[in-house]
Amino acid sequence: MSHCTTFAISFQDKRLLFRAMRNLGLNPENKLWQAFRSDLQKKIGIGGEMLGKLLTGTNGDIHIVFMETEDGLQPFIECSSLSGEELERAGGQLLREVQTAYLRCTVEEVARQYRQSGLSAEVREEPTKDGLSFVITMGRSNKSVIVTQRPDGTVEERVKGIAGRSCTTATELIERGLAHPKQLNRTWAPEYNATVEDREIQVLRLLRD
Repeated sequence: MSHCTTFAISFQDKRLLFRAMRNLGLNPENKLWQAFRSDLQKKIGIGGEMLGKLLTGTNGDIHIVFMETEDGLQPFIECSSLSGEELERAGGQLLREVQTAYLRCTVEEVARQYRQSGLSAEVREEPTKDGLSFVITMGRSNKSVIVTQRPDGTVEERVKGIAGRSCTTATELIERGLAHPKQLNRTWAPEYNATVEDREIQVLRLLRD
């Protein structure tokens, strides 16, 4: 293993988030959204503050709304029939489902881009004691990136079979979609300091431009 990175999952790609929400049957929409100071104002549709075009989805009475910020797309939960702990529990469950679907879409998109660069890549899912893992195997030898969603909502990313500094090239696209750069907590293994660069992985550097 050349390095291990942990981070809190962050929604960085609106297109992939839309796809993930669609896969969950949340009927995602990009629409203008207004914030109201009271239920009465909301009911009659006047006096609202325009927040802009936001990504929204629904699951029964629960609405999930994503607002664009400097740190990524931030989720907010609304529900007319639930409040307090019930809303927190139901909203938390929905958010975890969206995170898993978004993680899946991101990993599949990265594997597609690997293949587009000429590098063979396959994805498989593995339930483990640490959470749900998405494993991308690539190249002709035993190279892999393992992305695990932990029960606490954090993500662990591990690289195997890639020596030298090419390991960060193999994970850059994943991190771009799943984390804000300031959130990355990386641990280096001795393999990272190897002087031999992985020529097969170097082709992925073309995808950064």
